[in-house]
Amino acid sequence: INMGAVFEVPGWKEFTERCQGVVDKFEEKKLVLMNKMANICLSEISPLIPVDTSRLVSSFQVGVVTPNEAEIGTNVEYALYVNDGHVQHRRFLPISYLSAGGRGKYIQPGNTKGIMLKEKYIPGKHFLENGMRQAEPRLKTIGESFMQQIGREIEGGG
Repeated sequence: INMGAVFEVPGWKEFTERCQGVVDKFEEKKLVLMNKMANICLSEISPLIPVDTSRLVSSFQVGVVTPNEAEIGTNVEYALYVNDGHVQHRRFLPISYLSAGGRGKYIQPGNTKGIMLKEKYIPGKHFLENGMRQAEPRLKTIGESFMQQIGREIEGGG
């Protein structure tokens, strides 16, 4: 599933171009930074993911990390529907037990076991966007701190 949110540090591209070839092990240092940033994002997004069976929240993880980008995602097919919202079409759901919001109840046995779902719009939870918005101050701080540290290294101060 390709769910994307983008965070960019202002001046990052110009900064990295100036540091390339000047800073010792710069690519490795950027890789460490990207891993930290990805984990910050994951830590802010995860608590906002609705929990029913825990499948969705436990499936989110840090994916591919390069010195310039980091992915956070899931392979759960319904993640986009939960995040963005969707239309629930009217249909019969053959079940004998229903669990929602941490509460469960048995469906009354009868000639048919199940419930009829009504057609309605299920609003999105927007956990990805909200988590990234919450992560933004921490990402900005860690990015600025990294640039200051590299700046001191270039100047020979450590």
